[in-house]
Amino acid sequence: MRRRSSDRSTRSRLARAACLLACGIALASIGWACGGDESSSPAPASPSEPAPAEPAPGEAAPPSAAQPAAPGDRAIDATATEGVVPEGYPSDVPVYPGATAGSAMSMPGLGVFATFESDDAVDKVVDHYRGELGKNGWSVTDAAAGGGVDATKGERSVQVRARHDEKGRTEIAVNVSER
Repeated sequence: MRRRSSDRSTRSRLARAACLLACGIALASIGWACGGDESSSPAPASPSEPAPAEPAPGEAAPPSAAQPAAPGDRAIDATATEGVVPEGYPSDVPVYPGATAGSAMSMPGLGVFATFESDDAVDKVVDHYRGELGKNGWSVTDAAAGGGVDATKGERSVQVRARHDEKGRTEIAVNVSER
């Protein structure tokens, strides 16, 4: 059995947790983009933690929530947003023209995940990202499972997935990560 070093810093544990969160978001976006329609109920809060307050029907959710810093450590600044393009969204990754921003999460130094909705066809959305990412210096390939593109540029990668939702709109998921 491998022993953990007792001098492992809080910073390295937080960095690992942030990395795992970013990987989880990436995996969730891939599952979402591949058509996973299963819904899961959230895990109940532990008795020692109060359940998060939910807005009343018709009330808007709070615009963002930042992760608190551990004592003696610098904040990671993970920020979740709803209805706006997240702060830190890369300027060389386009937002689809006319698309409505949905949920997003931004973690400086790790990446950004954002969703959008459009009335345009899936193929038109994917073609737009393929062309615009290429113009912005990204090396673009079609996603193996279809319905999107993958691209790399330096130490960053981006995955764009698009699919029709039950309302006939096109859902767009953009995941930008730093390696």
